[in-house]
Amino acid sequence: MSFLYPLFFAGIAVIGLPILLHMIRRHTRKRVTFSSLMFLRTTIPRFKNRSKPENLLLLILRCLIICLLAFAFARPFIQKPATETTTASIGKRVVILIDTSASMRRENLWEQATEEAISVLNDLETTDRLCVMSFDKNVNTLAGFEMSSELEPSQRVSVIKDEISKLSPTWFSTNLGNALVTASEAIEDDEINDKMLINERQVILISDLQDGSDFDALHTYEWPEKTDLIVKSVTAKKTTNAAMQFMASSNYITDPDPNEKLRVRITNSSDAMTENFQLSWADYESPDASMQPLSVYVPPGQSVVTELPPGQNDITKRKLLLTGDGQDYDNTLYLAPNLEQEINILYLGNEKPEDSKQMLYYIERAFPKTNNLNFNVYSHTINSELTEKNIQDAQFIIITDTLKSEQIKLLKQNIESGQTILLAMKSSDMASDIAEIAGLSRLDCEEANVKDYAMFGSIEFEHPILKLFSDPRYSNFSKIHFWKYRALDLENAQQARVLAQYDNDDPILIEFPIGQGSLLVLTSGWQPSESELARSSKFVPLFYSILEYNGVLGNKKSQYFVGDPIKMPRKLVSGTEKVQIQKPDGSLVNLDAGQEVFEQTDQPGFYTIESSSENHLIAVNLPLSECRTAPLPEEEIERFGVTFTGSTGTISEQTEKIKAHQNFVELEYQQKYWRWLFIALFVLLLAEICLGGWLTRPSVLTQGEEK
Repeated sequence: MSFLYPLFFAGIAVIGLPILLHMIRRHTRKRVTFSSLMFLRTTIPRFKNRSKPENLLLLILRCLIICLLAFAFARPFIQKPATETTTASIGKRVVILIDTSASMRRENLWEQATEEAISVLNDLETTDRLCVMSFDKNVNTLAGFEMSSELEPSQRVSVIKDEISKLSPTWFSTNLGNALVTASEAIEDDEINDKMLINERQVILISDLQDGSDFDALHTYEWPEKTDLIVKSVTAKKTTNAAMQFMASSNYITDPDPNEKLRVRITNSSDAMTENFQLSWADYESPDASMQPLSVYVPPGQSVVTELPPGQNDITKRKLLLTGDGQDYDNTLYLAPNLEQEINILYLGNEKPEDSKQMLYYIERAFPKTNNLNFNVYSHTINSELTEKNIQDAQFIIITDTLKSEQIKLLKQNIESGQTILLAMKSSDMASDIAEIAGLSRLDCEEANVKDYAMFGSIEFEHPILKLFSDPRYSNFSKIHFWKYRALDLENAQQARVLAQYDNDDPILIEFPIGQGSLLVLTSGWQPSESELARSSKFVPLFYSILEYNGVLGNKKSQYFVGDPIKMPRKLVSGTEKVQIQKPDGSLVNLDAGQEVFEQTDQPGFYTIESSSENHLIAVNLPLSECRTAPLPEEEIERFGVTFTGSTGTISEQTEKIKAHQNFVELEYQQKYWRWLFIALFVLLLAEICLGGWLTRPSVLTQGEEK
């Protein structure tokens, strides 16, 4: 017999307590009346049989209760003798996982991986059910269980070898957790579909087990106890690997300092044998260094932040090279130049820029010029002629006064082509302009009767314009008061979408979809005489969000990692012009009409978004996690409950102990001898209560005794 928790036997030491209590008696057994004690000397009562316990049977029962209690908590079970299995004749379910992530591009690793895969294939029995998968960021099935079972045993190995020969390392990161979960679930699905009784299950992992692997999927997954993980590790001859990371300042995109020195972080692997490296710039088309290198000292396992070598502002030098380590797959850092945008804002209204009581005054101060964003606010009075060129040159249009019919026609065409225009209502007379632009028969409007002030009521934070305020830290609009506004009746405007309402349910911000664009209507002005909007912290973010919604600021980001989706500017998505992307290898990818995201960032280098109006240069670099190439400790896998074995197929000592304990727990759970021990314990407790009550019963008084 064995015990799951033998330390509970230490509780048996408690039996000394009842033994001690049974040996101590502080009172005489009986009191006898005596005539007179005046002639007797007073003495202390003597205890008889001090070393002999009283009520021996009761003492034995109490000691047995304590022993049984410790015995039950120790969880006894009987080990069954090992039986010879017949899995060799039945076969086993095997999933071969081949790592094709970017770190496998290191010297000689891929050759080792393919040799290991072919060796595993040759060692399999014909009765084994087989599935072969490759993985990097995603998992790809080369040959499933059904496909391999349909092949003849003589053909299976050759067909799968051909599939493996077509593989090559990608540039994606390593999601090892997702690969292990997918392989385990594939085995479980095959057990459901296949009725053969196969007990042995194996996942054979062929990988470099680099430290940058992602294990997040294993945190929420319970690894099956009967599934063994056999690891076939491949190792690089040269262990030194250093990586670069561009250190952008917090205002690198919005307002970078031209005098600030750009920096890069260099990280050296913990098992590195080299400490000295060189940084240098290379031309756009050249793979070799073109300037004097900068020497950098980085100890193993540490990182150093240093300034970039001279020449980083030269637009022809966008590649930073690192030399001196043993691996070159991650030694190039691609840096796209700062994105500089010319943004023209056309303001249609009869206002003076220097008048602080008008809306134009706050618009000019909401869009200051920066090093990357060059805002130009052009004020155009309603009475002056508005040409088609004025509208085409503007990336964003704001209307604050009633329009002429020819102006309405030009603006409507602009919206239908995919632009977004903002109209702020100064008076109820502007409702007719809104109706004509939106194609409505009529739109009723009146000046609202505001008592004291109106406030924001409900806000549709799911809309792209207002989504940046959805965080609880920024969603409080209660401090913005409105003194005046126009109440619009949207009964005839079924297509209108109310984005925000006052506290009395009147609309504040409305979107009218028109063709491929939309008209945004603000029913109040932002000048101090009508509201506190212009002086609130929401004003500037709100207008920047409208610009981004219009596609003006949709492509600010110029640095990405392999696998990251690139969001297309809204102007290109909603427009009719042809858009294509040139990849680093020179291939062109044509985007479908309305495609918002480009996801084929499958290699590092420069991507160019090409359209008839403008081009955008994007830099895509290798994920930093793929540069952490130090070997992963086995404990990182074992801590998820995975039955980990080495490349020889033998289970590690720690995993063997864990697996043995799990088997003991399952065996004890099946036998449950502790239940019978508690039944016996309950019987002994009843016996102890009865016996204790009987021994302490009042005795019959004899002559000379007193109560």
